[in-house]
Amino acid sequence: MVYSPSFLLGESLYNFLKEVNVLFSFGKSKRTANILIEDYVIRMIENNGEDLISLNIRAEKPLPKNLIENGKILDEPAFYEFMKETVQEWGIKGRNVRFFVPQSLIILREVEIPEDVTKENVKQYIEFEIGNTIHFPFKNPIIDVYSDISKDRKVTVLAAPEDELLKYTTIFADVSLKPTVAEIQPLGIYRYFIHKQADIQDEKVYMIVEYNLSSVNVSIFHDHKVEFLRHQPLTASKDFWEYNEETGTFNFTGDEMRYQGEVDDQLNEIDRLMNFYRFSIHQGEKQVNELIVVGDTPYLEKITNLIRQRYPSIGTTMLQPEEQLNGERIDQQFIPALGLALRGGN
Repeated sequence: MVYSPSFLLGESLYNFLKEVNVLFSFGKSKRTANILIEDYVIRMIENNGEDLISLNIRAEKPLPKNLIENGKILDEPAFYEFMKETVQEWGIKGRNVRFFVPQSLIILREVEIPEDVTKENVKQYIEFEIGNTIHFPFKNPIIDVYSDISKDRKVTVLAAPEDELLKYTTIFADVSLKPTVAEIQPLGIYRYFIHKQADIQDEKVYMIVEYNLSSVNVSIFHDHKVEFLRHQPLTASKDFWEYNEETGTFNFTGDEMRYQGEVDDQLNEIDRLMNFYRFSIHQGEKQVNELIVVGDTPYLEKITNLIRQRYPSIGTTMLQPEEQLNGERIDQQFIPALGLALRGGN
C-alpha cells in the first residue's frame, strides 16, 4: 500500500489556509504548483490531480542571497517581490499550491500517552501538555500527531513554528497563489521512492540521505512511517556555490579538498545515526536495511559510490527520475517536488 500521509500542521494553519482561499476568491483550479524552497533556490513541478502523467511545467530559479536562511524568511518584502516576479514568469497565478515546510523548521518527538487518554483525545492531550511536560524550541508550535498509539503507548509528533509558516502562506496568498497542502520533504521523497519501487517490504528499514548544497537531511522510515529526522547544515561549503544561468546548474567555486573533508564528516555522521537508531532507539532490535540517496549536489553520484563502499552489505539506491517533460528527462533535483505532486489534496 502506498502511504500518503499529510502534514497539514494543525488546525490553526489549516483554518488559515481556508480563510485565505475564501478571502481572495481564487476560484477552482485543477492545476497545482508543487513547490520546494531551499535557502538558495525555488523549484516547481506543475501537474493536474495526483499523478505524474499530467506534468505541465518544470521550473527552477535561484534565490538571492540573504533572503532565506535555515528555512526562515529574513526579508519578507524582498521575498514577496521575488515570488511576485516568479509567479508572473512561470505563469502560475491562481494555482493551488502544495509546498514543503523547510526541514530545518521541523521537530519530531516521540510522546508517551497515559493509559486514560483515548485515541480520539491524543491531540488534545498533547496540545494541553505543550509548555508543561512537552517542550519545543520555539513558541506557538503547530503540531500534527503523525502515528497511532503504539503498544508502548507512544505516538510520533511533528511540530513547526507557526509564525514562520504563516510568513510563507501569507506571501503565497499575496502573490495570488492558493496554498492548500503543507508537508515535510522526506515524505515527498519516500512517496516517490515507493512509487518507483515494486518490491517495498514493510519489515525493512529505509534511510533516506538527501545531500543538498547547504545541508544533509537524514530520515528513517519503517512500515511506511517516519521514525527519525535529522537536518545537518553544511557550513564549510554552502557559500561557494554559484548558479550558471546558461547551463541552469550550480557550480562549486571553493576548495575541493575542504569540500571532500565535509563529505567525509557527513559520512561519519550517517554511520553515527545508524548506530543511534539501532542501539539507542531500538536496543539492537532494528537496523537500517537499505539506503536511498537523493539531492541536488552535482557530486551526488560520487557521494553515492562512497556510501556503497562504506556499507557493502546494505543496498544503496540513488533515485533517478524517469519522467519526461517536452521530450527531456526531469532532473534529479526535482524528485521531492515529484513526490509532492503524487500527494494530491487540492
